Amino acid sequence: MIDLNVKSNGKKVSPELYGIFLEDINYACDGGLNANLVNNYSFDGVYFNAKKKASVEDPLRYWHISAGKMESGTENVLGTNSKYARLTVGTGAKLENLGYNGGGANKDKCAMYIATGKAYQFKCWIRKNSYSGNINVYVADSQNTPLTECSSVSAERNGWQCCEALLNGVREGYGKLVISFDGSGQLDLDCVELYDADYWNKDDPKWKHGKLRRDLMETLKELKPAFVRFPGGCIVEGKQRGNEYDWKDTVGPLWERKAKYSLWAERVSDGGYCQSYQIGFYEYFCMCEDLGAKPLPTLFAGINCQMRSMSRIKTGSKEFSEYVVKNYLDLIEFASGDPKKSRWAKIRADMGHPAPFALDRIGIGNENMGKDYIRKFEIIRKAITEKHPDILCVMCAGVLPFDFAIKPFWKHAAKADYPFLIDEHSYHEPDWFFKASKKFDAYPRGSAKVYFGEYAANGLMAGKMTDDANSNRYLTALSEAAFLTGAERNCDVVEMTSYAPLFNLAEAAQWPHNLIVFNPKAVMKTTNYFVQQMFANHTGNSGMDMEGTLPPRIYASATQDDAAVYIKLVNGTESVQRVSFKVSNADAGAELLCLQSDDTAAKNELTYTGDPVYRVLPKQTEIPIHDGRVMLEAAPFGVYVITARKFK
Repeated sequence: MIDLNVKSNGKKVSPELYGIFLEDINYACDGGLNANLVNNYSFDGVYFNAKKKASVEDPLRYWHISAGKMESGTENVLGTNSKYARLTVGTGAKLENLGYNGGGANKDKCAMYIATGKAYQFKCWIRKNSYSGNINVYVADSQNTPLTECSSVSAERNGWQCCEALLNGVREGYGKLVISFDGSGQLDLDCVELYDADYWNKDDPKWKHGKLRRDLMETLKELKPAFVRFPGGCIVEGKQRGNEYDWKDTVGPLWERKAKYSLWAERVSDGGYCQSYQIGFYEYFCMCEDLGAKPLPTLFAGINCQMRSMSRIKTGSKEFSEYVVKNYLDLIEFASGDPKKSRWAKIRADMGHPAPFALDRIGIGNENMGKDYIRKFEIIRKAITEKHPDILCVMCAGVLPFDFAIKPFWKHAAKADYPFLIDEHSYHEPDWFFKASKKFDAYPRGSAKVYFGEYAANGLMAGKMTDDANSNRYLTALSEAAFLTGAERNCDVVEMTSYAPLFNLAEAAQWPHNLIVFNPKAVMKTTNYFVQQMFANHTGNSGMDMEGTLPPRIYASATQDDAAVYIKLVNGTESVQRVSFKVSNADAGAELLCLQSDDTAAKNELTYTGDPVYRVLPKQTEIPIHDGRVMLEAAPFGVYVITARKFK
């Protein structure tokens, strides 16, 4: 019997302890969160050439025309950064787009899921030139059998015209967009969109630019994230000079946004991973607002990815000041400035959000390291705090979770007389995470606090990175739960945590082991997701101690608020553990939430075309409280959350 006395320790739990980390990797945005199903929708595709190790423009990629001719056009475009498709067609010509199938084994497969009875919005810009006739649009499967009704659009006047049609699903299946022509001549086409008409918050006028896939957003909302870090990740730094993420390319009308290849295109066979920026910084801020989460934008600090490149902008140079530092200050104006006084705030207002977004923290670089980075951090931080003293800055601590790697950053923190967060990362094997439940016990108090911004038990740092087949095994979730009990117990030094990566298109991962897996039809929650949900949804605002001795591989933490005491217990052993919790001021009953599997290799699974297969799911029951004592019989390899309600 393990006997524990749970009592208050007076430590404040950060309200931002559990958040999410969103990066466009594994088709998380384009092909996932982005509701538009059309791949290379604007004929602006920019991709990665592995042989040349360089960016390549391929504006017509992922489009196929039959009985006609297609060229890239650049004259009298919709916007500064636009290209378009110039089509020369005769009766019977067809233009097709498969959507986002992730390449690889599925590169020739249809990727647009259509459900019977659902409505799908089609939208495009047309300049008819010499074309005369109707333009028909529908979705068909790989055998060319229609999955939706066919609707017609036509351009009635000269110049660019926005055309729309509603397509109703008549059969279920994966399909491709078909645009067919019953006339002949030449026309120009741009910004082709097809999306489920029931997209996220469709009735809110602020969502008039990029649109989000509803089921993925609902899955995020169930996590109750306190913050969202965006847009990454390694894509913040970029693979090489010019590939770093520039938030200014991602705002304004869709046709004004400037596409760029994703760093993760290096792990796609044809380099075919373009960031269209239909989800840009405006959409990220709107998403945070809808989730009730604080935004944590993270920007390029003048150093490209140090694991891939030696490229950097010289500290103190004019380029560093006018490109790097100014981007931070302009972003703050975009997010929270007055549209009457700030150019960037006016862009935000014109996009549909006159009121400022909430912004109180910002990340400076990603996984950067070395003395030059620390100098850059200080220059950027000082520029920010001089104008915006209430903005909290986040400093990188490199990519390695080891003491020798993070020591320079904590040494810097010890000398600082201002608050900031240090962003540590770890992709290690499960055994590291079990041991790391004690990682923060000896951390210095009174200086910077910890943001553990990227972590997952995928084995990378131990040279054992899992593949798709072995990722997200239950053992990884169990070890991550043990680690999080340590974060809660050390709530006076751990301010924020976020798992990474967040999303993965089934069978298309550039990075295995992710929190949420999806395909064009469905969403699947990993066992790791359920651990995150259990912890984030059951955490109080003040910490509690547990007096008593925990045997090896038993991990626990407790927090409380005015309504309840929340006890977390992880049984990492192969045997049943009987645990007694003494809780004062507890009611007559408690809620018990349990995630458990005798098979630590078990995992929830989803294929490209299948439905989710759940092998491990949380179960909820009620357990009694007698004389302020909760008795728990913890099964082997179990993760438990006890919510002990307080007397009213």
